[in-house]
Amino acid sequence: MSGKMSKKVKFMIYVACTLWIVVFAQIAVTRIFVRQTDVTQAFARNQLVVEEGSSDMREICRKGGWIMGKIPGRLSTEERRKIADNIFGYEGGTRLSEYSERGYYVAYGFTSGIQLIKKVNGKTINMNIAVTYDENEDKTIVYFGVPIYNGDF
Repeated sequence: MSGKMSKKVKFMIYVACTLWIVVFAQIAVTRIFVRQTDVTQAFARNQLVVEEGSSDMREICRKGGWIMGKIPGRLSTEERRKIADNIFGYEGGTRLSEYSERGYYVAYGFTSGIQLIKKVNGKTINMNIAVTYDENEDKTIVYFGVPIYNGDF
């Protein structure tokens, strides 16, 4: 009887190990998929039309750079925050800090999926979003930068 128990135990260990391998493989594939679908989808889901910058987000996330999009109308601070969280979320990251002053909104985030990093106010960041409003066009402008957006807005 102990021989049958031994076979059952070995089989259960084999099944458990196989399931763990599948879980780790799924995590790896998900991370790759998130990187490949990147921020471009986040821009599209937030109805942002890409206007300038590189449209190859994989290249931006690998080498650094920025992309700019516009959305009709003036967004509230809460709407700006939601866009920042959505865009950061597509890279598997999260918002670490934000600043809103005189119509400008800036958010900093971090993800382990991007290797480029900067220190801002003592925090390690690698994603940056800057949002402003253009009265002439009646459009909100969103800049996404890796690791940081250094342009005027």
